[in-house]
Amino acid sequence: MKKTVIFFGLTLLLCFFTACGNAPNQTIQIQEFASQTDIQELYETTEFIDSNIKTLILDFGFKVTAELIIEEFGDPWNSYKNFKLERNGQPIYLDALWQREYEFCNPLFPIVLQTGANSFELLFEVNNRPFGSYLKRLFVSNDSVIGQDKLPTFVARAVDINNDGIKEFAGYFGIFEFWGELGTFYGGNLDNLFTVYNPILYFSVTETGLKLDSLLTKQRNEMIFGQFHGFSFNADIEPPIPASVIDRVNQEIELLRSKQ
Repeated sequence: MKKTVIFFGLTLLLCFFTACGNAPNQTIQIQEFASQTDIQELYETTEFIDSNIKTLILDFGFKVTAELIIEEFGDPWNSYKNFKLERNGQPIYLDALWQREYEFCNPLFPIVLQTGANSFELLFEVNNRPFGSYLKRLFVSNDSVIGQDKLPTFVARAVDINNDGIKEFAGYFGIFEFWGELGTFYGGNLDNLFTVYNPILYFSVTETGLKLDSLLTKQRNEMIFGQFHGFSFNADIEPPIPASVIDRVNQEIELLRSKQ
């Protein structure tokens, strides 16, 4: 079936859509350095413009600094480069990749979780335009960053969605695409439109960090999409998914927010 595709994310309360997530299966490159000496030297040689520095003081002795991105014509974005992370005054991580844009406008993030006596998970929002955003998760142990991965951008604070005594964060990767009779879309009508399978993923907050709750993810997405098609974005489900599923996605997000 030939598709004319338009791209939108969800608008949770005001209209239909707002971008939130990142393209599926995209490789994220992270600046990593072999030793504390390497990080210290890079800190000392990375220049900042003082008036454009964002500084965040986080729990457990963590501090973030980043430089506001100024475009060619002098206009600032709401995003930052040259991301630096310190713990108790010592640099432990630097991401100086120009193409990676950090954001700090969402009050949900950053998130700092203690996962042991001296271990932590830190989550930061990264702008992945034009595909929305995702969360970079850094694993810290004994004042060193020992690993990283990416998570979907969460849509609400952690809540106990299924009343089992365990709180969960929820979010999704990518953006929602729509195709069909586009004239109905621009008229505010989702009839005769189709969309992708973009599951909401649920992560339990445990003493050792965030863990994907596979069972809860299956249950909730069966309710939303009528059938569980896996844990990943999929634009090729047959028969195609009616765009009206967005109403159930919005209802689920509103439920998560109402429990905060």
